[in-house]
Amino acid sequence: VDGSFRCTALLRNVDDERRARQQIQRQADILRAITEAIPATVVVVDNEGRYRFANQAFERYCGLPREYILGRRPADVLGAEEVARRRPFMVRAYAGETVEFTLDYPGEHGTRWLSLTCVPLKVDGVVDGFVGISQDVTQHHREHNRLIHLAERDALTGLLNRAGFESSLERLAFADDAATLALLYIDLDHFKPVNDRHGHLAGDRLLQLFAQRLLGTVRTSDVVARLGGDEFAVLLAGIGEPTQALLVADKVLAAAREPFEVNGHAVDVSASVGIAIGVHPQAGWRDLVARADTLLYRAKSEGRGRAAA
Repeated sequence: VDGSFRCTALLRNVDDERRARQQIQRQADILRAITEAIPATVVVVDNEGRYRFANQAFERYCGLPREYILGRRPADVLGAEEVARRRPFMVRAYAGETVEFTLDYPGEHGTRWLSLTCVPLKVDGVVDGFVGISQDVTQHHREHNRLIHLAERDALTGLLNRAGFESSLERLAFADDAATLALLYIDLDHFKPVNDRHGHLAGDRLLQLFAQRLLGTVRTSDVVARLGGDEFAVLLAGIGEPTQALLVADKVLAAAREPFEVNGHAVDVSASVGIAIGVHPQAGWRDLVARADTLLYRAKSEGRGRAAA
């Protein structure tokens, strides 16, 4: 009886082990099917820095067969320069941290972006390598940039709007040469009568023409914005002397004084300009805006058609 019991128990253990192996194999097959089906590249790099797994998407990305990839180091497959870009993130993954990052790849047809994730692979609580996952996110990145561009552009003139202007100003205010930033706050004089006499479509056309003239008075690197209504702003970088900003302001005044041809009519306006220079570290960029705004109203109060600095 005892022998029969032991035999039955042994058969049961063997059967349990067989089912366990089948379950593990089933899970491995499911995992492999998933990794082969997804468009992302998936690799496993062991703690010796060698590929132990690579899916078909990674084969297509590298242009190399899996037989060549497995057992080799990333530098042998991706190249030393590419691995150097990824190494800081791989080191963090080996230290047990899940890392997400994006790399850009400029090319003649535009920039391509790759989103990558390194997940530590732990066996019995010990890091035994990492799983690397990457996916091309170029379309997403371009759409994101397009939406930002639309959100920061004035629909009428194509210039930056207030949000785009403030975003640019905030970025430049933290640059090393923030003390040499010059801000020109511009307001068209006698613009309301244009709308009253010729209609809002004529007023819109005048704003478009003035925007084009503004762009022609500054460098391509300078920031030009329509803040709303007939208010504009020009942000100049690298202004060493106030006279440099005044020279640009004179060009703006001249551009505004030149008659505008709108719907067959010659329309005359002028502009007032307030000039402020330098972002003070303690005060920040909003102080620069406040100073330019105050000087703009001084120019208006002193007779319009002039600049105040």
